[in-house]
Amino acid sequence: MNDQNSNEPKFWKGDSVKGFVYGAFAGLITGIFNISLWNIPHLGLIIFVAIWLLIGTNPTFKDKRSPEEIKRDHEQHLKNMKEEKIAKANAKAIKKQAATEKLDMQLKKNELKLQKQQLKNSTKIKCPKCKSTNVQPLGVHKKGFSVGKAVGGAVLIGGLGTMAGFAGKRTKKTDFVCLKCGKQFKK
Repeated sequence: MNDQNSNEPKFWKGDSVKGFVYGAFAGLITGIFNISLWNIPHLGLIIFVAIWLLIGTNPTFKDKRSPEEIKRDHEQHLKNMKEEKIAKANAKAIKKQAATEKLDMQLKKNELKLQKQQLKNSTKIKCPKCKSTNVQPLGVHKKGFSVGKAVGGAVLIGGLGTMAGFAGKRTKKTDFVCLKCGKQFKK
């Protein structure tokens, strides 16, 4: 092993011939563009030397592991990939379960809203005759003639002001009609 290490170059561990060729080509192209566009002194030469040194001194690593170590590392890599795949599948299953639980919660909320609405409807206005909740409002109930409005209109306008009494006074009661039996009532 000592003989092998002594034969290896200490500095030029990369491919110096390939580095020279790539550097010369890149330096030539850069030099042409430099002459026509940028005019930076010695730019092509600088590029040539930089590429030659980078490719020439960069070591090419050889795999110094034994075949058994390579096989063991490969098996470990496959095992890690399987574990990753299982972990991803588990994460996906957990997300799916969370989404299902979220949908279940949404369904429960909707059911509670529906129950609340049904409870509200059970306290709804009912027909006094047939006890049906299928009633429809007709409008706000108005009283026929208001003496107070007639007197106020007579004082302000004169004789025609008594007509203001027919304008009707609004009350808090509403007229309803039962859609089942047809009875009209006030609530």
